[in-house]
Amino acid sequence: MPRISPVNDRGFTLLEMVIAMFMFFAVIAVVPIFLQTVTSPGSDLSRNDQEIQTWFQEISKEAKYARDYAVEQNRLIITDIDGVERGYRRSGGNLIRSGKSGGHSVLQNIDGFHAQLVSDGVMITVDANEKQYKKRLRPTKAPEEEDIWIKREL
Repeated sequence: MPRISPVNDRGFTLLEMVIAMFMFFAVIAVVPIFLQTVTSPGSDLSRNDQEIQTWFQEISKEAKYARDYAVEQNRLIITDIDGVERGYRRSGGNLIRSGKSGGHSVLQNIDGFHAQLVSDGVMITVDANEKQYKKRLRPTKAPEEEDIWIKREL
């Protein structure tokens, strides 16, 4: 009578598992390349719109602590309640924020930046993507003696 050895047919061999993982990771590596080609060219415009709106929110927060505004050679200078001056100017296609510690780019790919003093603050206009974005900033109305109650959130 021939002896039949039991065969274990359950599970995968190590080689089968390595091949399956290789194929899985190869597919995962290729998917982002296809996703980049599928995105529409208009997505860059919406990204720039979002950056400009975010910058307007940030400068509005900074305006809460503004004591004074000045415009010199199309450069906006904001003086806060501590007497610290921050400047905004256009350089090429970038909007540069400068202060005591130097300057850095806060917006990119803009076509224009204009600041104009108005009766109750300053009107900021940013031109980008053939659109105009406007924001009016008003200085803080707190009296000099009451600067203590204003907390800086920056």
